Amino acid sequence: MTRRMGRPLLALCALSVLLGSAPVAAESGTLDVDLGVQARGFAEQGLHGQSRSQPSASLRLRWTTAWDEDSQSLTFSPFYRYDDEDDERTHGDLRELFWTRIGEDWEVNVGARQVFWGVTEFKHLVDIINQTDLVEDIDGEDKLGQPMAHVSLVRAGGILDLYLLTGFRERTFPGEDGRLRPPVPIDPDRARYESDDRARHVDAAVRWSQDVGPVSYGLYHFAGTSRDPLFTPELSAGGALTLVPYYPQIDQTGLDAQLVAGDWAFKLEAISRSGFGERYEAFNAGFERTLVSVFGSRSDLGLVVEYMHDGRGDEAFDTLFERDVALGTRFSFNDIADTQALAGVIVDSETAERVISLEASRRLGDSWTVALEGRVFDGADSPDMDAPAAALLDPSADKSSFLQRDDYVQLEFTRFF
Repeated sequence: MTRRMGRPLLALCALSVLLGSAPVAAESGTLDVDLGVQARGFAEQGLHGQSRSQPSASLRLRWTTAWDEDSQSLTFSPFYRYDDEDDERTHGDLRELFWTRIGEDWEVNVGARQVFWGVTEFKHLVDIINQTDLVEDIDGEDKLGQPMAHVSLVRAGGILDLYLLTGFRERTFPGEDGRLRPPVPIDPDRARYESDDRARHVDAAVRWSQDVGPVSYGLYHFAGTSRDPLFTPELSAGGALTLVPYYPQIDQTGLDAQLVAGDWAFKLEAISRSGFGERYEAFNAGFERTLVSVFGSRSDLGLVVEYMHDGRGDEAFDTLFERDVALGTRFSFNDIADTQALAGVIVDSETAERVISLEASRRLGDSWTVALEGRVFDGADSPDMDAPAAALLDPSADKSSFLQRDDYVQLEFTRFF
């Protein structure tokens, strides 16, 4: 780490020592505490001279309690991260705070929750309920808590889920000193909405999920504020070029399905969406083959192949993956430390742009885990920083050009209490 660690980062590290000296207990219910220390190292300085190192620390709590013979429960899960480089990545969020009531063939949840939909590995196309916490990771798997009222009804053959989403969460973005960002900074404080209700607009979703023999599927419809914003280039009060997010109203119908046949799993995610101009369709499709006890060991090896298609082609502003092939290998060592690793590469079938990724983790004793993550962006030219607007608006420019200097390795140690 090339910079002095900030006081909040030192405080979180000290908290790890204090918590490690005594068990964490809750008078009622259960309390889990996760304290993480993370270091990112980049191969080069950023497009705007950002640092090659990015240390941070995070704190996540999860408290649950149940009563009425476990038919009612309350869950509380806040999250906080301090980042020594990027002020925008220093942030807190109420990941979950909700009450649950369970009946014989129904369930009600009220409050902020996280809901995940999807089956494919490299991109979760159908996942739409929660907003992406983009400052946490570029893979889009970290989500903000979504206020909602949710009713789940068990019916013959399947489950019907009804969602009323009360209150929109704006996407988080790296700041000017952050990495993995466009050549032009994003100004979320000036965000605009199609709806006059802005962030108070009430969204709705309905989903039917069912298992039919070896096939599991979910079919849903969502109507409300898009979680993916459009971006409008504008001048700030100081005359600098910025990108202003704009959140339109959309209708999206989605399907996720998986067929399991022995060691094979065939997967599909597909959507049809209106609200970004003409209605368009997109899908991810692929398979995973699991080789059990590979090479005579107790380890399992999964081979993953997926194709990602977006009907907008080059006009797909909100994704790098509009005609891409993804290949991956998943290792499960089946050891006492639960060692796992996923390595993959995504290749654009027309431009040959590539994203190479690695995610690995294992336990260290009973109270620690270590996670390794890395990404390499290749196959495109870096943008011309003497003319960032031209680089941003040029339709012939490679979409991953602004990431070509952002190859990184990330190491994180997490202490569980």
